[in-house]
Amino acid sequence: MSIKTFIWVVAEIVIVFILLSLPGNSFHTQSKWFGNFPIDKLVHVCLFGSLSFSFFFHFERTNYRQLKTVRAKAIVLIFCIVYGIGMEFYQKYFVPTRGFEVNDMVADAVGAILALPLFNWLNKKILRKHS
Repeated sequence: MSIKTFIWVVAEIVIVFILLSLPGNSFHTQSKWFGNFPIDKLVHVCLFGSLSFSFFFHFERTNYRQLKTVRAKAIVLIFCIVYGIGMEFYQKYFVPTRGFEVNDMVADAVGAILALPLFNWLNKKILRKHS
């Protein structure tokens, strides 16, 4: 097992928790670059995409064959989606000026799911060449 990739996974979990624990008034919700697009949804996509990508990368670097299966990747996706849902409940009850948003949960799930084809493509094109 790679300790570096494990630390990356743990760091991603902690970073997501910290960023989603900040009060809602700490962020701008609109961007001049994206017009009326709510930039916070893009942040959710990126956070949970990065989280699931870190799991996929860690599992690919392990010696355990069970972690390289489709089932393991599905469990990662389920974990990331449930973590996103749990964070919304956490924000609703424990984070000032933050609330429960279904659209945030959807953005979390989209990010986690989009990371899978990105990881598979990068794994075929780049990562396997360097192992």
